[in-house]
Amino acid sequence: MQIVSKLITLDLDYSHPDSHAYQQQRYYVSPWQGESAQHFAKRLLMFLSLYEQHPGFADTPSHGKAPDIFVKDTEQQVAIWCQLEPIAAKRLQRASHLAGEVLLVLDEQEAAQCSAMAVANQRTFVLHQSQLDAFCLMLKSHMRLSVYREDPLLQITDGQHVMELNLTALLDKPH
Repeated sequence: MQIVSKLITLDLDYSHPDSHAYQQQRYYVSPWQGESAQHFAKRLLMFLSLYEQHPGFADTPSHGKAPDIFVKDTEQQVAIWCQLEPIAAKRLQRASHLAGEVLLVLDEQEAAQCSAMAVANQRTFVLHQSQLDAFCLMLKSHMRLSVYREDPLLQITDGQHVMELNLTALLDKPH
């Protein structure tokens, strides 16, 4: 299923007591042309998971030539290169050299296939199909989300649906 809206309004209420982060913010997010709801859900989930590090979205899909989501350091270098699907070994190696950390966000099957080609500064975060399905229920042209983070858990609700992500793989250092 593809996203039909050209622009998604996201009203976010974010709370993380451990870091004393309490924010209310409005974002406008554009799905990529032809982007599936599942892929868009992955992008938003990673944005919310990395929220306190001020992630940015790629403007267009790059298929591994550039990150889907990125976090920059104080010198505007890519600190975290986040890729939402498996990429070729050569592009993974390139990402490893250009960023402090490479984060692959994969489903169970993709993670099993990519386990042999890991690089030193890589982390793999597995999103289960049930988690993507639960978040897809929250996708609307105007989303109102409450996000509560209590490490290692991230709880997300839109008032009707609730989901929880365990962020342990994001909090651990790369292997």
